[in-house]
Amino acid sequence: MARLAPESSRTIRKQQRPDYRPSPKVPVKVITGIYFSILLSIFLGAVLLSSGRMTVGGVPLSIVMSFLSDEAARNAYLAGEPAALHDRLEVMGIEEQIKEYYRPQISDEAKLDQYIHQILYERTGYVGAQYEVNSQGVLVLKNR
Repeated sequence: MARLAPESSRTIRKQQRPDYRPSPKVPVKVITGIYFSILLSIFLGAVLLSSGRMTVGGVPLSIVMSFLSDEAARNAYLAGEPAALHDRLEVMGIEEQIKEYYRPQISDEAKLDQYIHQILYERTGYVGAQYEVNSQGVLVLKNR
C-alpha cells in the first residue's frame, strides 16, 4: 500500500479555514495612494485659490469670478459682442484690476498695457483703439 506524502502546513491551514483569502495588501496600498493623491490635490487647489495666484487664461481667478457674476458682461461675451463687452469690462474696472495683478512682474507701463490688451484680445476678440493685430495674432501699437 502506498503511503500518502505528508501535507504541508500551508495546505492544512487552508483546509481548516475554507474562507481563507490572501491578504489584499497591494490593492489597499493602491487605494491609499489614490486617496492621498486626491487629498493632496484638493489641498494644493485650496492653497492656490486662497493665495490669489491662480489664473485662468492669464486672468486672475477672482476677476474671472467677478466677470461671471455680472450678467451684462456675461451676456455680451456669450453674444459675441466685443465692443459691448469691452465697455462693460471698463465700467467694472477689470483692465485696472488685471494691471494691478501684473504690475509687480511688469514694471514698464507700456509693456504692461500691451500685455493686458493682448490677454483681453485673446479672450474677447476686442482690439483697443491704439492697437492693431499683426499677421501672427499679436497686438502692436498703431503707427501714428
